[in-house]
Order: sequence, then structure tokens, then C-alpha cells
Amino acid sequence: MSLVAKRYAQALFDTAVDKNIVDGMYDEFSSVIDLFKSEAGLMNLMLTPSMNTSEKKGVLGRVFGDSYNQYLRNFLNILLDKNRFEFLLEIHDTFKQLVLPYKNTVEARVLTVVPLDEALRVALEANLAKRFDKKVILENVIDDSILGGAVVYVGDQVIDGSIKNQLSQMKTQMNSLRLH
Repeated sequence: MSLVAKRYAQALFDTAVDKNIVDGMYDEFSSVIDLFKSEAGLMNLMLTPSMNTSEKKGVLGRVFGDSYNQYLRNFLNILLDKNRFEFLLEIHDTFKQLVLPYKNTVEARVLTVVPLDEALRVALEANLAKRFDKKVILENVIDDSILGGAVVYVGDQVIDGSIKNQLSQMKTQMNSLRLH
């Protein structure tokens, strides 16, 4: 994480806390990032050196209009003014790292072979929330390599209930039995 991203993310976070709009700022900033990720041409346009800053601001104004709060619009314009727009995705990641603890929230990723149904997803979120004493944002990722079961990643912790892991453990146990 660059010093530039840290400074800009902290400034945006401090503004959001000061104005009591952390949730709204996070949601709006995330939707802006989603748009830039899905429309690579828009990001390329913002990074084009031959286009001047006022033209880039005009593009942002036409794309976002008044649909986002003034502080986020001003922030994006400042990034353009300071030639820091290339750090936008990194700033968002750093901003998220500031917002989640503030909201007593943690992100979790669960790998499964098939998508989780809604009841199982809700139950898993509730169990993880109880275990970590935080609100959990759960992302379900499909991974055929685990064969079945689930692997859950929460921060730097891993809960491996996959069939692949169970088979590996059984193999290790059987190999150790042969040695005795």
C-alpha cells in the first residue's frame, strides 16, 4: 500500500467520519470503483495524458452527475487535479481497511463447490459473526478443487472443512500407521 493511497484514503475517511456519512461514503465509493472496474475504457480515459483535467472532470460530471455526495465528487476531482487518479483502486482498498473496523465488520470468503443457498449463507454469517464478535460480509467463491465442503477465510484465519483437506488428513494418518 503506497503512502499516497494511505494519505488520500485517510483524508476521505476523516471527512466521512466528521460529516457522519461513513456508510453512505463507503457504499458510493464502492459503486464508483465497481463502475471503473467494469468499464476499463472509463479508467483509461481518466488516465489519458493528452486529455486535460477540465475535460476529465466534465466526463466524471456527465457519468456521475449529482447522484453521489459532494464530498466524493470533490475527492475525485482532487485526484484529477493532483494527478493521483491512477491510485483510485488502491485508495479504495485502503479506505475499506479503515471503514470495516470502524463499523465493527469483517470480510469473509467461503470457497464451495456449489453456490451456497440463502439459508446456509445466513447461518454461516451468523456463526462467523458470533465467533468473531463482528458483523460479517460474506463472499461465496466457487472452487471445484476442494471437492466438497467449504473453506472459510476470515482475515488471516482459515477454517478448512473441505473434503480435499479431510482426505489429505486421512492419507497422512494412514501413512503414519504404516510406519508403526
